Amino acid sequence: MAEQSPSEEPIIPRLLASNALRANLTKHMTLNQMADAKASMIMTAASLIITITLTQYDRLHLTTILLLAGSGLLAVIFSILAIIPPLHVSDHTNLFYFRSFSDLSEDEFKSRFRDCITNKEKLYDAYLHEIYYLGKHRLTRKYGLIRNGLWALLGGLLGATLSALIHRVPL
Repeated sequence: MAEQSPSEEPIIPRLLASNALRANLTKHMTLNQMADAKASMIMTAASLIITITLTQYDRLHLTTILLLAGSGLLAVIFSILAIIPPLHVSDHTNLFYFRSFSDLSEDEFKSRFRDCITNKEKLYDAYLHEIYYLGKHRLTRKYGLIRNGLWALLGGLLGATLSALIHRVPL
């Protein structure tokens, strides 16, 4: 077996680190796509509820209409806010995110990217920054807005059901 020089890093730890970073980044991207799909489904369901409610205005009590339409509108707003990407606010240029490096010239971007991929520490830091940013800022924000949209929709449906029952049942 050949001796390794002291400056060479064993290949297995490098592969494990690269695979861990890649797997984590892929997971975050998948969660991001799932959040967008959930927001889209909430928008569709809430839009249908609003449409059906407004077409049945002559059969429903005003309170029921306001609860259904209001909660549907809130759910749509939360879903739209979840899908709209936030502005990239950071003093750190992220070479993996287009909004972050869009102010760089092409030559500056190429130079910085080459520097990043040839320096293991800089490359790992860039990956770690991207993973942290996706989790801390994007996914936390998106799933919070989706949760708010779902709670608004659920609250409106429950409130409208209760309202319809109260107005239909003789006391």
